[in-house]
Amino acid sequence: MVYETSYESGRTPFIPDTKRGYWANPYDFVYAGLGLAFRLDVFTWFYLMQLSVISYVPIYLISLCIYIIPFIVIKSFLGQFSSSGYISAFRLTPIFKGIGYVSLALNICVVSYYSIFAMVPLVYMFASMQPTLPWGCEGLKNWTHKLTEREKINVCNLYVQNETDHTYKNIFYNHHIPSVLYFKTLFNDINLFKYGSFAKFFMSWQLLVCAIIVWTVAIIIFYKFFNTERFGQIIRYTVWILLGLLVLLIIRFSFLHNSGAVYARFFTLTWSDITNGFASIPVYGLTAFGPGWGIFITLSSFNKFKTNIMKQSWFIGLGQMLIVIGLDLLSNLTRQHFSELTNFKYFSDVEYLWVLYLSPASVMSHMEWANLWTILYYFMLFLSGMLLIITQLFTILTTIFDEFAALRERKAEVCMGLIAATAAISLYFTSNHGVIYFVVLLTDTYITQTLINLVLLLIVLWIYGRERFQRDIEFMINERFSTWKINFLRFVAPLGMLMILLYGFVLAFFGHLASNIVIAVFALIFIIIPWLLIPVYVVYAMRHGMGSFKTRFQRSCRPNDWYPVEQEDRQCYEEAMCNMDITHQLNEITDNDISSI
Repeated sequence: MVYETSYESGRTPFIPDTKRGYWANPYDFVYAGLGLAFRLDVFTWFYLMQLSVISYVPIYLISLCIYIIPFIVIKSFLGQFSSSGYISAFRLTPIFKGIGYVSLALNICVVSYYSIFAMVPLVYMFASMQPTLPWGCEGLKNWTHKLTEREKINVCNLYVQNETDHTYKNIFYNHHIPSVLYFKTLFNDINLFKYGSFAKFFMSWQLLVCAIIVWTVAIIIFYKFFNTERFGQIIRYTVWILLGLLVLLIIRFSFLHNSGAVYARFFTLTWSDITNGFASIPVYGLTAFGPGWGIFITLSSFNKFKTNIMKQSWFIGLGQMLIVIGLDLLSNLTRQHFSELTNFKYFSDVEYLWVLYLSPASVMSHMEWANLWTILYYFMLFLSGMLLIITQLFTILTTIFDEFAALRERKAEVCMGLIAATAAISLYFTSNHGVIYFVVLLTDTYITQTLINLVLLLIVLWIYGRERFQRDIEFMINERFSTWKINFLRFVAPLGMLMILLYGFVLAFFGHLASNIVIAVFALIFIIIPWLLIPVYVVYAMRHGMGSFKTRFQRSCRPNDWYPVEQEDRQCYEEAMCNMDITHQLNEITDNDISSI
């Protein structure tokens, strides 16, 4: 197989960035993958496990085998082999490069609303520094006059029905949680979590201040530490801190009253666990790939060429499973606490949707050293949100610099400009409308990412081809990659993606019915319109090719400049592919040759 250069196809050649660097620690890629498991948007909004570990672990392992590990491997292959981000990596099949631009627009959209998951914990963390917690039973007295009659029935003012009182018998009382009520007061919106209420637009000054802090931290990090080695160190230490805080908080929450019932439930297997678990297989892996598409492609591009991505992918998948179990355990311990307080009459969609963010504050208000535990808890949530924001921004900026060589000399300006623009967009999500309706954008991006994953399978395993993919990955990791694994990727993994896609369409349909016009505009600009880039880029690639229509199409589907970037690896690859005698020696193409054209 002769690998064509961009010269023959009439396109601008790929110019490798020789200054992009590699991970300082070979396992920084694993740490970056583990950090993606703290993607609490999916975990908070879409599902809680509520299954026993005995049933959950085998089902999650099935999810790992069906589509999580296969997609991590494919994306890691693209990034590590090409040493480039998720736009330039599509030189594997240049005609589909528009997908990279779609992903870029999608990821910018994700970063703009994902800041919510750093802003909200920051609000609670600062409020926890007051001598009296505002959502504690003592602090609640200071603003009880703001509550409605319905909201006065809360866990600090329990309504206990007498057995002889038949007046209100069989009436269900929803005991509100003070920390959730506190969040509503930030917007002066009693119906904050009621879809379709369309309350008057109101921005929370507390969230606005926290948004400024979040983006200021992001600017400082990218101004001081925008290189691969330092970024890897930041991820490594942050993940260790998050894991330490998670374990510490699980231990503390385990001393809550009757927490043993949660652990007993975790290790008790029922038939409903099995059936519900298999039905939820498409959902479990949503946290695996991070909030944006192509993160693994860019992160793996910093690996050394011979890094064994198969082994690292399993480390990441199994580690993420343990993190998800830990986060789910925290949420179930929280729900158990309120069930005990309210004699198992605690139920509300509000607290359920935000169970990891809003409810635990009231739980910890009953603990000794309540302020300290609340600060530690919300610092963990803030740190996890910042980790995902920084990782997403780093992959976006790296991808831009990989694709647009002219911008590499102006990295500081591009970084600050992109962060400032994203921060400006994110200010909408400090409002009551933005806080409640952003979940619709989440489902839209979720659908788009799934569609791109399906197209990726088509590109890598069918257009590029099974044999070439198998040959390249075996050369790269220096390990046998069995044919049955390829066939599994081709025929089984798409089924998992199709189930996820169906789930996403249902969520998006009902979400848009209840959302507002601003969210619809966001979805149109950042999600719907970018899909037009795919056919537009196809036309562009065909017009700038050379030869007949058939020749142009064939060359657009064949890989261009598809070879290892490092000179030594490139020469070994040419020898292995028996291409040393071709007329366009790849090792003769240097950066100076390209820049002179």
